[in-house]
Amino acid sequence: MDWIGLNADVERILTKHYTPGRNGSIKAVTIHHMGGNLSIDGCYSTWQTREASAHYAVQADGTIGQLVNDWDTAWACANAWANSNTISIEHANNQFGPWTVNDTVLDQGAHLVAAICRKYGLGRPEWLVNVFPHSHWSATDCPGELQRSQNAEYMARAQAWYDEMGGGAAPSPAPSPASSVGIPDLRYRVRTANGVLPEMVDHTDTGGSGDDYAGDGSPILYLAIDMPGWYQVRTQRQGWLPRVNKYDINDLEDGCAGDGSPITAVRCYYETQDPDATGWLGIEYSVANVGEGFLADMIDLDDTSGCGDDYAGNGGMVSAFRARLVRL
Repeated sequence: MDWIGLNADVERILTKHYTPGRNGSIKAVTIHHMGGNLSIDGCYSTWQTREASAHYAVQADGTIGQLVNDWDTAWACANAWANSNTISIEHANNQFGPWTVNDTVLDQGAHLVAAICRKYGLGRPEWLVNVFPHSHWSATDCPGELQRSQNAEYMARAQAWYDEMGGGAAPSPAPSPASSVGIPDLRYRVRTANGVLPEMVDHTDTGGSGDDYAGDGSPILYLAIDMPGWYQVRTQRQGWLPRVNKYDINDLEDGCAGDGSPITAVRCYYETQDPDATGWLGIEYSVANVGEGFLADMIDLDDTSGCGDDYAGNGGMVSAFRARLVRL
């Protein structure tokens, strides 16, 4: 589990039974129990056939899976406000009367709560302040003993993990005062109906056009970025597609992001490899729609204009993309 970037051990994103986007913002965490001892795959199978979902699931061995992206709305709390404004975590049970969880699940769940509070600037985990039981939002006994006999230990560990992680919002920019290594070049390419365009290196077109962006004025259909971390696109045909971490504009299945229809939004997250040498780095990127100028820059998932979006785009057909790495 990447606690800083909130990248789960396993990603099994549901294809239904959640709502894309949020009619709100992330303000708290909601704790659930599974009412059984399900694996991540078991949760996925259940929620694919049942109108319910949660963002994360912690299975008995401590493995954490993500089933709904943080920026989307899980159908978890039977409460519209809570669904739109909290992140939901399911915990596997180890016995059923009372409904408890084993120590590994308790610790991993508490660590995840701390990481979410840090990532989204929610503050130190506090019960009924920024961490709530499912039962707070609707008539249910969920999350079992995590709200009773195991609650004190769960919250103590969540607070201890939060303190150990340094608190505050993640990622924590702590670059060395004088980085010994320059900022790496960023390489990326796009494909339009006119074919694959020359590779970009930062804001330089290697094809010699003089443009500081990738694009030819027509809708971009596929995007590939060469960097540690991940990138993701929203398309006219399917909405948000799965994250991609490979770089091959000719591999339309796994090497780039897109489905052949116009891209309407992009989100990216850069994972710094050696912050002691380079300082903490992020990807600065922006898009322009057909016939329009560039929108505000994004740095990782933060919109520099302050509008609160975690992606670049406003729903129009993207015809230009530019990016580079910057120190945070």
